Amino acid sequence: MSDYLHGAADQALSALADALRRSEGIGHGLGEGRAEVLRRLAEQDLSRAAFRPPEPARIPACRHLPETVGAAIMVDAALAAALAGMEDELHWRRSEDYSDAAMGQAGFMDNYGHAEIIGSHGCFAGDDFRLGFLLLGPGLHYLDHAHPAPELYWPLTGPSDWRRGDGPFTTRQAGEMIWHRPHEVHATRTHDQPLLALWAWTRDTAEPARLVGG
Repeated sequence: MSDYLHGAADQALSALADALRRSEGIGHGLGEGRAEVLRRLAEQDLSRAAFRPPEPARIPACRHLPETVGAAIMVDAALAAALAGMEDELHWRRSEDYSDAAMGQAGFMDNYGHAEIIGSHGCFAGDDFRLGFLLLGPGLHYLDHAHPAPELYWPLTGPSDWRRGDGPFTTRQAGEMIWHRPHEVHATRTHDQPLLALWAWTRDTAEPARLVGG
C-alpha cells in the first residue's frame, strides 16, 4: 500500500504542477502565485525516502468525496484518479479553532474538512510548505478568515463564490485558480453542490487560519 500511496501522491502533485504551467497567470496576483507554488513545490523533498504513510482518519464531510471526486474528473482526470486511489488513506481533519457556533451555521463542522499531501499530517513532511484538499458541503459560508501564509486554491468542483476583503463575492467555476496574499482576508460560499479544492500554503505555515470579525 505504501508504494501505491506514494505513486498516487506523486500523481496528484504532478497534476497540479502541470496545471500551473498551463495556466495563463491572470487575475489577482495569480501569476505571482503560480510562480511561487511551482518554486516552493520544486524545493520540497518528495522522494520515496521522504514518504511516510499518514495515519488514516475520516470525518463526516468525507461523505461528499464520491460526488466531488467524480465531478473533478471534468477538471483534471489524473488528479481525480489519484485522489480516488488514496482518499481512504489520508488523514482528514477539521481546524480545532472552528465550531458551528463560531461559524454561525448548524452543521458546518459535519460538512467541512481538509487533508494534507504535504504537511505535518500528510505523506511528506514539507519544508514550511503545506498542500492538500479542502471539502465544503453545499450551502455553506466559510466566513472571513486570514493567515500569514500565501495561499493558492484550485477548485475542482463548482461553481462557488469567493471574496477578498470588503469586496463582493465573485462566482468561480471549477478549474479557476485563486491566489490569496499573506494576511489577505477572504471568504468562500458554496452553492447547492459540495466543493472540493486543492490548496497550497507556500511559506509561514506555522500559524493557522483565524476568523476575522464576527
